[in-house]
Amino acid sequence: MTGPLSGVSVLDHSTVGPASRCTAILADLGAAVIKIGPVGGDRWAAPWYAYGAGRGTVRARFNLKHSGARDAYLSLAGTCEVVVESFRPGVADRLGIGFDATRARNPAVVYCATTGYGATGPYRDRAGHDLNYLAVGGFLATQGTRVDGGPALPGATVADSAGGGMQAAIAILAALLRARATGEGAFLDVSTTDGVLSLTSLNVEQYLATGEEPQPGSTLLTGKYACYDVYEARDGRWLAVGAIEPKFFANLCAALGVSELAEHQMDDDRQDELRAALRRAFARRDRDEWVRELEDADTCVSPVLSIAEVTEDEHLRTRGLFATVRGRHGMVEQVAPVVAGAERAGEYQEGGEVRTAELLARAGLAKDHIDGLLKEGAIE
Repeated sequence: MTGPLSGVSVLDHSTVGPASRCTAILADLGAAVIKIGPVGGDRWAAPWYAYGAGRGTVRARFNLKHSGARDAYLSLAGTCEVVVESFRPGVADRLGIGFDATRARNPAVVYCATTGYGATGPYRDRAGHDLNYLAVGGFLATQGTRVDGGPALPGATVADSAGGGMQAAIAILAALLRARATGEGAFLDVSTTDGVLSLTSLNVEQYLATGEEPQPGSTLLTGKYACYDVYEARDGRWLAVGAIEPKFFANLCAALGVSELAEHQMDDDRQDELRAALRRAFARRDRDEWVRELEDADTCVSPVLSIAEVTEDEHLRTRGLFATVRGRHGMVEQVAPVVAGAERAGEYQEGGEVRTAELLARAGLAKDHIDGLLKEGAIE
């Protein structure tokens, strides 16, 4: 692949989660990503189609408990500018492939340890997944509630993607700029929970400044006001209303035939009345009828699309956000590179081919040495 990171080599020890989200972004920007895994393959791997079907990546497999394989791996790491791993804190060092060992081969290496809770602190060794990080970072506490009163589960991997993966990619790019300018590498301690805290910062900062703790339905962005909510249409499908500014809410009220209510947009005592009026109005027509009427009326109303509808949406299609992947399962569609600056093509090749011997040869290892490692099962 080409792109602004063309020529940058990245070693990636992850299979799923925040680190894989990060390296997928780097690959879409043109970096050559080498997915490092154990001999025999990962014990649990994402479905083949996940993360863009591995576009822009190849694989190398090592038995890192074998001293020869470990040394060969470090030789490969010495040729790469970036290493991304998602081991629990201390594991990479115990394996002999941590930051210090890698930096000894390449002083300018950008080494990103992407974990759930970070390399320090009392939670550092805890296991977790996306939902756990959303819980500890305050995200779940202000979500909508289920019927039983508990926090609703988000429908996307917000922590892995935005809390961890994007944070890691940003940190890596900044460190890479410095490394190229100064020759100085960096150890990046990326905590997914820290990233979730940044996503929740509006609510956290409100509490810190005022002592008022946001709850579901207690603030503008968590459902307190009728102007920022979802409403069911006649056909059972839903519309999202984000008419925060008075002019947008006035436009909406006019379109719904309730103009007299616009002046009460932020009146706490009138919200039940407003919400009931909007519910009645939206229930008079099907969702897409409302979309057609309101789309050019500056009302901040959009349809709540199903996943199937997302894949067919005219705007997303026009933006080139879907592409074909050619691979072992034939031709299938996937989400195309989304990050700004990535070059989008109409078709990609599925990635993930195992090329350990080839990569080690490029790193300078002799063929006899590589053949010996293969014979011993130290690499695959």
